[in-house]
Amino acid sequence: MTQPESHTYVSEGAPVQVKCNYSYSGSPVLFWYVQYPRQRLQLLLKHTSRESIQGFTAELSQTEASFHLKKPSAQEEDSAVYYCALVNTVAGFTREAEHKPPTESISMFLI
Repeated sequence: MTQPESHTYVSEGAPVQVKCNYSYSGSPVLFWYVQYPRQRLQLLLKHTSRESIQGFTAELSQTEASFHLKKPSAQEEDSAVYYCALVNTVAGFTREAEHKPPTESISMFLI
């Protein structure tokens, strides 16, 4: 897993993309976590759900080996630390990954 930028600065109302690239030859399960100031780490999205949470979406691209987090209009309350995580598809590990803190992160600040 790599997140190319360590910090992203975005104007309120502007679109935002937080990049996440991975290197894995199998069928990965990918997650986005978020940690808002003075709050616990929480699961934001996983690629298998294909839902939009708080306006965020992320689409798995196996051809580009990416799982970029996107939002069309960033809001002040989106300022947080975002983590991308990957787990292989071995049975029994997907549920664990939903609760295990990831290691790569990016901070997003609105200006």
